[in-house]
Amino acid sequence: MDLILYPPFAFILSLITVYLFSALFSGFAPKPAPNPEKTKTYACGEDFETEKVIPNYEEFYPFAIFFTILHVAGLMLATWAIAGSASFVLPLGYVAAVALILTILFIR
Repeated sequence: MDLILYPPFAFILSLITVYLFSALFSGFAPKPAPNPEKTKTYACGEDFETEKVIPNYEEFYPFAIFFTILHVAGLMLATWAIAGSASFVLPLGYVAAVALILTILFIR
């Protein structure tokens, strides 16, 4: 009985249950009819040609890396603060390394 209450086992059991119910009742769902009007672009009733947009992520990546580095730095410093056995030099060196990485990241 304790195995059923074990969180990973309960999660996997619930996934299997949902999958089985989905497979069982999917036959009752109506089949969609293909309709080209569903995929047509709508803009205030006007027809216009769609064109492919290629997104540019060049400005996003530096901020994503910045966000990741700061969160990892905060996690490491909080872990060292809780541990208490670490000397003052190790977190200070880590902060200096993070500052150097962020400086290199944003110099253009």
